[in-house]
Amino acid sequence: MSDDITYDIFKDDPVGSPLWIEAVQGLERAMNRMEELAAAEDCEYYLFCSQVGKIVRRMRRRSPRPDEKPGDKSRKMAG
Repeated sequence: MSDDITYDIFKDDPVGSPLWIEAVQGLERAMNRMEELAAAEDCEYYLFCSQVGKIVRRMRRRSPRPDEKPGDKSRKMAG
């Protein structure tokens, strides 16, 4: 039954307001798509189900911060 439900993906805009991204049918597909989006951009994403009227999942990128760059370490070691 959850494959028949359409989920809306939102993200926070720069001031923290929700910004609609796209609608995806099926919970598994919607979660996979949200993971793809979260991997590419540093902001929080929300999966909203209008059928139940609530956010069913939140996700933020988990990759390392760009403040630790490989080039920075090599320069420090050489200097």
